[in-house]
Parts: sequence; structure tokens; C-alpha cells
Amino acid sequence: MNRAEKQSRVDQLRDEMTTATGLVVAGYDKLTVEEISELRTELRVTGGTIRVVKNTLARLSIKGTEFEGATSALTGATLFAFGADPIGPAKVLSKAAKAGAKITLKAGILNGKVLSPDDVVALSKLPGLDELRAKFLGIMNQVPQKFVMTLAAPARSFVTVMAARKDKLEEEA
Repeated sequence: MNRAEKQSRVDQLRDEMTTATGLVVAGYDKLTVEEISELRTELRVTGGTIRVVKNTLARLSIKGTEFEGATSALTGATLFAFGADPIGPAKVLSKAAKAGAKITLKAGILNGKVLSPDDVVALSKLPGLDELRAKFLGIMNQVPQKFVMTLAAPARSFVTVMAARKDKLEEEA
């Protein structure tokens, strides 16, 4: 690979990472093409991306960005996982690391802060962005629903009392 191609790869990776809010750096040992493709597919579902990059090109691509703290984790065979939702890549790689010894979490970056592998695992246990949005919408839906039920309660109680009175009068007659 000549110098222009390397610069092109560095620029491409830096451009891809501009929309990312989090980065997970992991080591991989003897992963097959099928296993990496499976990881890529799982990450695409969460809106993330996985890149296998030479460490020198990775150092150049994160230099001067909020992900520069990951430089110390760039040893051995390294892959980057990143996305707009930082939870997705953390979940996928933590699950893969738990399933087998082929992937090892090295570090993570969230809002410019370096995370240890244990922090990345803790991050993976949090609900994702879509799940949080669903919970928020559920809460927002409950407020008007409870309000309407509270308004309807006196009328419902009145109808229940009247029905019970009618039944009692019918029994007496």
C-alpha cells in the first residue's frame, strides 16, 4: 500500500468516526472471515460499524479526535467498533467476548473519556438508545391515559352504584 492509499484509508476512517459517540477497541485472535462478517451484521443492526485497521493507521486516524485516548490500547491485532449509539457496539463486542476467547476487550471511549474493559462491559448492560426512547414514550403516554381515567372515574362509579341499586330493587320485587 503506497502513501496515498494509506492517507486515503486514514481519512476514510476519520470521516466514518465523525458521527460516532463511542468507540470500543478490541483484540481479536484467529477470527475467521465468517465470524467477523457475523459481528459486522450484528453491529449494523444496532447502527454501528466494525473496522479492522492496522495499528499505525488507526493511530493516525484518531489523532486529534476525542478518541485519541485509545492510542495506548492499539497493540496486537485490533478492531474498532463504533456507532451513533455507544451502547450497541459495547453490547455486541461484550457478548462476543463472553461467548469465546477469540475477542478481548481492550478499551473504550465515551465522550472523550477512556473506559477500561470492565467499564465497557458495564456500558453494555445499559439499555440502548431505542429502548430508552420506547420507555420515554411509554411514560409520556401514561400521563394523558391516567388523566382520562381519573376524569372518567366518578361517572363510572355513579353508573356502578345505579346498576347495583337497580339489581337490588329487582330482587325485592
